Amino acid sequence: MKKFILRTSPILSLLFLLFIFYSCNEKYLKEKKMFLGNQEHTGNYDSPSVKDEPEILWKFETGGQVISSPVIFDNTVYIGSSDNRLYAINAGTGKVLWEFETGGAVNSTPVVTKDKVMFLSYDGFFYALNREDGKLVWKFKTQGESRFLVKDYFNKSFKPDFWDFYLSSPVVKGDKVYFGSSDSNIYALDIVTGEKIWSYKTGGSVHSSPAISGNSLVIGSWDSNVYCLNASTGKEKWKFETGKDLKSYIWHGVQASPAIDDSTVYIGSRDAKFYALDLETGKPIWITDEFNRSWMPSSTAVGPKNIYTGSSDSFSFFSIDRKSGDINYAVDTKAYTFSSPAIDREMAYIGSANGRLYGIELTSGDIKWEFETMGARKDTIHLFNAGGGLDKEKYKVLTKDIRDMPALSSLMEKIFSSTGAIVSSPVISDRVIYFGSSDGHVYAITDKK
Repeated sequence: MKKFILRTSPILSLLFLLFIFYSCNEKYLKEKKMFLGNQEHTGNYDSPSVKDEPEILWKFETGGQVISSPVIFDNTVYIGSSDNRLYAINAGTGKVLWEFETGGAVNSTPVVTKDKVMFLSYDGFFYALNREDGKLVWKFKTQGESRFLVKDYFNKSFKPDFWDFYLSSPVVKGDKVYFGSSDSNIYALDIVTGEKIWSYKTGGSVHSSPAISGNSLVIGSWDSNVYCLNASTGKEKWKFETGKDLKSYIWHGVQASPAIDDSTVYIGSRDAKFYALDLETGKPIWITDEFNRSWMPSSTAVGPKNIYTGSSDSFSFFSIDRKSGDINYAVDTKAYTFSSPAIDREMAYIGSANGRLYGIELTSGDIKWEFETMGARKDTIHLFNAGGGLDKEKYKVLTKDIRDMPALSSLMEKIFSSTGAIVSSPVISDRVIYFGSSDGHVYAITDKK
């Protein structure tokens, strides 16, 4: 009997190997693994919606406020805390797999690759850890991390801004990791070695997080500019100046992070305006300022026809037409909203300073449910009523003897932790929503029965 030997060409063999490689690594390619889900920061997640009142799947208590946002990778939640630690938590059970302690608060959202977790700490170091066990791989020293200094409302001296919650969250493309720093620089580091490839100096602290599309890196700075750099070389392509308030420093700085889609950059500013900029030129496509003079510190989720963002003083979540900049609707979140929204096909999810996470139907703007954190349920200060609305008279009583910004900041820190304020941005995966709270907890909530 003759034996038949199957012979294949080198090209077919290569294609077969590539198919096996990508099939085995499909979950790594599809997982959301950085702030707002991807390099473009679109905040759009491929998950079944949480339409009904969610319940706690699990909660984990850290030793400090959780300002950082979660990143889900390979059934693990990676998130930082102001207790100086970065945590790896089993996404199904809430069990801590490992933790890594730094010398400062971790208010940066990590970026996760197949083998590393990378993030910035207030101790002035950018860290790369082994994803499996949390061991240090390398660290890079910046020139220092701190809150942005603004004029004291009371005596005009410069003090740290309480509302400057975040440190820049890194983004990865190819063999480089990118992030901004309080030392005014934007950095590109080699992922393998941690060596600096390039840096670009802005005119202020950079706590915005970079978004990348093609070879363009876009990021905001506290100098009130939006920058577009060549991601390979760090050379400036363009910069766009938003409102620049050098008198009172109230309407000043770009705190939000950009989102990029279809060659358009979407970003809000503390000048109370929201911008759509051309990615190639930096020129405005449209500018919207109908936000009741509210800062626009929330980043943006991008849908097929509309974009979605939150605001601070207008206590609102907005749906905005992508092409025209017209506001479709505003949803009352009843408190300062710095959290950035996550969206899926039908719903948006966003947190507020009253300790509520809202589930909002995208088409109608109807609030379908709201979830209260443990801090909100206790609210030992009783600053919010049963419906989550701010008790303005109580706020006046609490602040009547305040005479300087450090005292006001101390009070606000107490309020945020006591009410379970949410400035962390949620992530949805497999019909479970993950987020952090100023009550110190990391939450996983779902309507799955």
